[in-house]
Amino acid sequence: MIAQGTIVGHRYRIVDLIGTGGMAHVYRAVNLSSRKVVAIKVLKDEYRNDAEFLRRFEREARAVLHLSHENIVRAFDVGETDGLPYIVLEFVDGRTLKEILDENGPMPARIAVALVVQVLDALGAAHAAGIIHRDVKPQNVIVMQSGKVKLMDFGIAREVDANTVTFAGSTVLGSVHYLSPEQAKGLPVTEGSDLYSTGIMLYEMLTGHVPFDGDTSVAIALKQISDIPTPPIEVSNKVSPALNDIILRSLNKDPNRRYFTADEMSAHLRRALKEPTGEFARFIPSAKTQQQKKPVRKKRAHGALKIGLVVAALIAVLVGIFIVLRNVYQTESDAFEVVPTIVDQSVDEAKQKAENFGFTFEIQDYENSDTVASGDIILQTPEGGLKAKRGTVIYGIVSLGPAAPLVPDLIGLSPDEARHELEESGLVLGNVTYRVSEVAIGYVCEQSIAPDTETTNGQVIDIVISASSETTFDMPYAMDLPLNLTLDQLRVASFNNIFVRYAESNIVEDGVVYLQDPLPGTQVLPETAVTLTVCGKPVYDYEADIAFNLDVENSGTKVFAVLQETYNGLSYYRILYEATLEKGEKVPISFTATSDVEGTREIMLFSDGAQVKQQDYTFTSKGS
Repeated sequence: MIAQGTIVGHRYRIVDLIGTGGMAHVYRAVNLSSRKVVAIKVLKDEYRNDAEFLRRFEREARAVLHLSHENIVRAFDVGETDGLPYIVLEFVDGRTLKEILDENGPMPARIAVALVVQVLDALGAAHAAGIIHRDVKPQNVIVMQSGKVKLMDFGIAREVDANTVTFAGSTVLGSVHYLSPEQAKGLPVTEGSDLYSTGIMLYEMLTGHVPFDGDTSVAIALKQISDIPTPPIEVSNKVSPALNDIILRSLNKDPNRRYFTADEMSAHLRRALKEPTGEFARFIPSAKTQQQKKPVRKKRAHGALKIGLVVAALIAVLVGIFIVLRNVYQTESDAFEVVPTIVDQSVDEAKQKAENFGFTFEIQDYENSDTVASGDIILQTPEGGLKAKRGTVIYGIVSLGPAAPLVPDLIGLSPDEARHELEESGLVLGNVTYRVSEVAIGYVCEQSIAPDTETTNGQVIDIVISASSETTFDMPYAMDLPLNLTLDQLRVASFNNIFVRYAESNIVEDGVVYLQDPLPGTQVLPETAVTLTVCGKPVYDYEADIAFNLDVENSGTKVFAVLQETYNGLSYYRILYEATLEKGEKVPISFTATSDVEGTREIMLFSDGAQVKQQDYTFTSKGS
């Protein structure tokens, strides 16, 4: 285990342990250069000499570094600490799909499809890059508060052309409940193996159960090979015939009779929401075969080898000449050199410069500095310009950048007091939710990051407010209806802080709400902020050019502008503009807003959830 405060790779300071998997520990850390929070996945110490686990970890690093997609957890860096390899990953603030299923059970078809099509988008990108995930399961799917999905853990991913054998003897790579038949048989896998696992995951999301279970891993694997799954429509009457057909097709034992691409399966899922009784997924082409494997081009190594030998010989000769010439002018025993100045240089530059002058470099300590960039040298001993014996160690103190704020203890504070404490510490109040607890009603009973945790400026901290069972209630299901009917539901429930965003979607009709935040079942109060995402884009006759200048203190600040609307006596805010901005002074924000009425209207600007500006603008007819 890595201790809190440890510096990894001269760049990342460990904050805390956030998870442990089969082969690795995952830590929250701070990038001392950018001050952003990242996740660092480090191979467990017991596997440092295990060739198979080292290969798996290397494969994951190679896979994720070459994948860039909004639904895949990004990788930024790789390295080694204390002999153990690590991968620096995007820190995703959310819950795994497994946690959501364990807590809430089966979910409505609309939500399940909205999540799974994002998984399929991620798999489509991976497959296009020649990577098969091989371990698709709810534990490897993170769902963010916004509803965005991130696929993670490519620890056993392999190239499409690799001869992949997965099940050998009693060893199973991948979770056996989601294992494809070909994986269980130890046969090479294809993209269809990932789609099979996705089908099992969708089966569980809709019914609350996996199709195959047993007392041992081997027993479950044998069922994956030979047993026919109970149709999900027979397990839950909420599964439509079209979704039932899609799942059964994806779970076909023969890879040639499943979906051939993630895009094909995704298109059928979206269509199933519009045609729940359709029979389009039942037709399976019988003559279609898997795509030909691309021939692997053999590398021509002979010419490169000859060139390498010639270059190596030349380097050896040059090194020999350099040593001889140096020995002409000095003796080996007591030669002295001027110590080079390495202050304000990076650790790598300092090491190289020290070696060039005949010295060695070691890190003496790390310290915070407001003037020296993170990762650069603050002080050195001996100082630059002095003379020292060749081979002397130059010790350096490395900058950690500005001191990172500590998360304050918010337990027992009111929401306003908590916001003030966070702002005083350079932090931001995030989501506010409610639950029954032993803390006095109306005060903070839980916070997303523990007190005294070192973090970064601008870090978002979520809080939970203690409430009584009489004051809180479950967030209602507010999807699958046109916006006006959904607003009627929320008005009856006394909600008074509603935001509406419009976005294109292929899974519902225009004007229909297809995402909500908070999710159904979350404990809320009437003043809880509710965001509805509506399919399409409203067309209005009047417009205005909007412009703001905003001082952005922290990179990654989320900004949005709204216009207040009224429906049937209920006020809500229509989101006109959304962006994530980088740090800067007077950052320009400009866009064209539309309105259903002519005249002067007030536009409000929010930064990280707090209103920061408001200004009147005049809306006129388009083109006037």
